[in-house]
Amino acid sequence: MNQLYRALHMPPARLVKKLAGWKEIYTIALRPVPTAPGCDPLPALGEENIYTPLPGKPGFWYADPLLFSHEDKRWLFCEAFDMAKGKGDIAVIDLTDPHHPGEPKTVLRENFHLSFPTVFSWNREIWMLPETGTNHSLNLYRCKHFPDEWELAASFLTGDKELADTILLDIRPGGLALLCSQVKADNGLYTRYRRYELRREEGAQDGFVLEEDETFGLENRIYDLGARNAGPLFRWAGQTVRPAQVSTKVDYGVYLQFWSRRDEKETPLCAAMPGNVCIEGLDPASVIGIHTYCRDEEIEVIDARYLAKVRPIPAPKQEDSKSC
Repeated sequence: MNQLYRALHMPPARLVKKLAGWKEIYTIALRPVPTAPGCDPLPALGEENIYTPLPGKPGFWYADPLLFSHEDKRWLFCEAFDMAKGKGDIAVIDLTDPHHPGEPKTVLRENFHLSFPTVFSWNREIWMLPETGTNHSLNLYRCKHFPDEWELAASFLTGDKELADTILLDIRPGGLALLCSQVKADNGLYTRYRRYELRREEGAQDGFVLEEDETFGLENRIYDLGARNAGPLFRWAGQTVRPAQVSTKVDYGVYLQFWSRRDEKETPLCAAMPGNVCIEGLDPASVIGIHTYCRDEEIEVIDARYLAKVRPIPAPKQEDSKSC
């Protein structure tokens, strides 16, 4: 979109900081899921637990956290964005012990931007569907050795469609139901949903076929500011919930909208604004967006966009005082 238009509509305090050289950076942060009976808040429903940022490396920021469990260990796959190159790769972090996370390790790199790594088990193998929209493709990777060796299993060209943030709606032995967000060509803040079927087919190129579900509702064919996936489906309070990210006309990924899902119907559940979360070591006033959400039985993970002078904050030390 027109950067001048965005600057003119930016909050004055943020514009002053950006003119002074401050950067917009992402950080991944987590907190334990509350264990008290009847107390299991989403970010919009409770702020009693503070999020702790994961450690990073200078020159990189980390976003799009997605959890995956394998052989009794918890792993977090994410985008590792090289600020010097302006390009994302895929990294993994050992989160088996969330109090002592491992260092991020790059496990997949291409000559185009990668992000939003959906990792899943299918037919006794481990696969990844990262975002490869800037390459105008949808790529399926097979894991050769977990978690750090991946090979391209199939690549589907999407023509003029830039598909982002793919999640799984259904996994069957013969195929997958995918929900993607198509980015509007002339304004990346606007997206619309697209549904695809990815299935095995003997004799097909690479052994896989990708087909768009043309029966997908017409109401999903309109570009808007909230039609972008923000994480995988999850169960909460007896409901299937889908997180989505919402942008504004001038700002990307400002807050999360949670949708309660039954079959193909969705109803709004709640929204999580930047003010709903508190991240240790960050000035609340510097947090300007919440972008991705995932969870398991023990932890809840988000990424947040904030303003920083030079580089991402390090993980806080045990004795550091909390800023909120």
